[in-house]
Amino acid sequence: MKKILNITDRLEDRKRTEQIETYRSKFESVQRLLQCSGCHFKCSMCGHHVERSETTARPMANDFNLCGNCLAEFEDFLSISNNDNEKEEIFWHTEEWVELWSSWMTFQRALNAFKTSINLKQLNHRSCD
Repeated sequence: MKKILNITDRLEDRKRTEQIETYRSKFESVQRLLQCSGCHFKCSMCGHHVERSETTARPMANDFNLCGNCLAEFEDFLSISNNDNEKEEIFWHTEEWVELWSSWMTFQRALNAFKTSINLKQLNHRSCD
C-alpha cells in the first residue's frame, strides 16, 4: 500500500506549482515587500537609512527597526496608549496620530504573521524548485 500515491496531494502540488508560474510577478512583489519591510538598514516606519550601530543600541530595536526620531514618537505613542500622563502634550499627538501608530503596529503584526505562515513557507520552498 505504501507504493500507492495519493492523487489528491499530487494534483494539489501541481496546482500550486502552476499558480507560482502563472503569478510569478505577483509573488516577486510579495517577496520584495517582505524583504524590504524587514531590512535592518532602514527605519520600519519612515524608511530613513539607519546605521547598524544605532539600531543595536536601542531596547526597542528587537521589536521594530526604528530611527531615533521614530523611536521617540513610538515611545510617546506607547506612553499615551498606556495612559501615562507624564509626557508633555505635543500638538500633533492627536487621535489621528494615535490611529496612525495603531494602524502601523497592526500592519507590522500582519506582516510578521504572514512571514511565518505555513503557506508562505510552502510558497518559498516551491519557488526554489
